[in-house]
Amino acid sequence: MHSLIRKECVVLIFLCFAVAQYTAAAASAYDGQDIQSGHETGKNEAEEQQTRSFRKEYTIWFDINKWQIDTAFRGNAETIRRMRMEVDSLLANGIITTDSISVISAASPDGRNVYNKWLSRKRGLAAYDLLESQYPEIDPAIIIVDPIGEDWETLRRIIYEDSQMPMREELLELAGADLPNDEKEKRLRQMKTAFRYILKHHVYLMRASSVTFNISMPAISLDSVKGPDIPLPEIGRGEIRKAGYAPAPQRQMTRKMILAARTNLLVPALNAGIEVPVGNNWSVAADYYFPWIWPPKENRWCVEMLGLNVEGRYWFGRDRKQEDRLSGHSVGVYAGGGYYDFEMNWKGRQGEYVTAGVDYLYALPVGKKKNIRLEFCIGFGYMHSWVRPYEVKEEFGALIRDPQELRVNWFGPAKLSVGLVVPIYVKTKAGGGR
Repeated sequence: MHSLIRKECVVLIFLCFAVAQYTAAAASAYDGQDIQSGHETGKNEAEEQQTRSFRKEYTIWFDINKWQIDTAFRGNAETIRRMRMEVDSLLANGIITTDSISVISAASPDGRNVYNKWLSRKRGLAAYDLLESQYPEIDPAIIIVDPIGEDWETLRRIIYEDSQMPMREELLELAGADLPNDEKEKRLRQMKTAFRYILKHHVYLMRASSVTFNISMPAISLDSVKGPDIPLPEIGRGEIRKAGYAPAPQRQMTRKMILAARTNLLVPALNAGIEVPVGNNWSVAADYYFPWIWPPKENRWCVEMLGLNVEGRYWFGRDRKQEDRLSGHSVGVYAGGGYYDFEMNWKGRQGEYVTAGVDYLYALPVGKKKNIRLEFCIGFGYMHSWVRPYEVKEEFGALIRDPQELRVNWFGPAKLSVGLVVPIYVKTKAGGGR
């Protein structure tokens, strides 16, 4: 009996030992799989952290209806210089690569949609040509040009951010409406106050090509670096374009026209005038005529006149720059008066006159910097004169006046001039945006 109990105990102990061995082996195998899985997860995370990407963005601005890059326009020269300097500094160390370059080009929504699509494409290709010339070492295949046509998204953002915008709610609804662009522009023009406000303060923000460098570089852990600090390239935040909104350019020095001096070449050196621009499309002017000619040794003839004319003028054209003021086509109204004395062969006429009318003028800029203008003007109006005839019997003799004073009225061509105009500028800061 005792022998049987001893045998059962031995068998029971052997079974317990076998179960313990199996359990330990299974746990060890499970822990090994868990450790291997942990190593693979860490490896994937490390691979993801081996590189990091960032971007640098630059905006090239264009004048109305222009697609060639004008380095003198709104700080473009400084933008191109800064782009070259910053990108070169990033690529110089050889560990940073340019993955792609995107060019988003746009036009403002004033004008026909078909034309604006063509214009935005031309602006994108101009930026592409600039990048090819600035970075011949970069593969042109990574430059992606996306001409978006009329930039209604930027206009929508401008309207949303400008609390002073007239008819703001109506404009937001129009900018987001599902309508053809030409129909949206038609309705925008009908909101005359808001449309003029946009042209004055914001329209240039939509005439741009945004150039974005998408760049990647290996991630560097400063904890693993021993010895002196390794300087990393300064990346900077750049100019971030949000929802199609291009940032305003930095303020720069530019010229502002304050007035222009002019003279009528048909009466050379015997008249002078000034013209002052009022806003982009208006001007006021005054001209003084003082021909006072007589022969030095005789009194048989003379031409003496003192006259003053004043005028107000409207200049045609939208979005006129400072350099374009007082140029192109214009219409005006004028009024004036003066005194005259004309004599020939001992007979002459003295008197006073007043005149008023309308005129048409075309001013042609000449010179590379448009610093001089030639004006061609013709006017039609009414003139009234009080005329006193006289005659002279001998040299330097007394005037024998006709007792009958004449009154002359004239309606028809009353003004003619070919003018030489010299604008006068002062330097001021411009280029910022609202």
